[in-house]
Amino acid sequence: MFHRLPILAFFCVLLTGCATQSYSPDNAPEMSVIREFSALYKLGPMQGRGPDTTLRVGTRVKLLRKEMGYSLVMMEDSRTGYMANEDLVPAPPRPPKPPESGLSMSDTNTGGRSRPSGQRYRGEQVNDSPLPESAPPPELDLNIGLEDIAAPPKPVPSGSPSGTPKFRY
Repeated sequence: MFHRLPILAFFCVLLTGCATQSYSPDNAPEMSVIREFSALYKLGPMQGRGPDTTLRVGTRVKLLRKEMGYSLVMMEDSRTGYMANEDLVPAPPRPPKPPESGLSMSDTNTGGRSRPSGQRYRGEQVNDSPLPESAPPPELDLNIGLEDIAAPPKPVPSGSPSGTPKFRY
């Protein structure tokens, strides 16, 4: 009877180590893909065909359920699938959204983008002046003869050695 107790305890520890972690889509941690062309399986890695799609490096996904080797993830377009755990790392935080300004399109001529508050140069620019009109460029002579080459080509070494090699024993 007592010899079965350690075996039972071992299996209890083993089963608790294999437990999955599940998250709701609202509370799911964001993960980032770290390998180029990471496989995404719609039904799981043991499905009868190859991967349904591949994801690029830096793609953000939400981790819905973390399992032993593969995890169920949800992409930004709400498609779900299974990915290998080694292809995922916690995503860096998203940059803060810039505050919306009250400027309209008519307030600025930059399409709503804000400019620095300093003075802007309004004088004549270099690109404002037209290019000078000149004669067309002369035609190029592309006929090159042997006399136009600076140095004669170097001889190509042959594959046979020039003398007998000397060895030391």
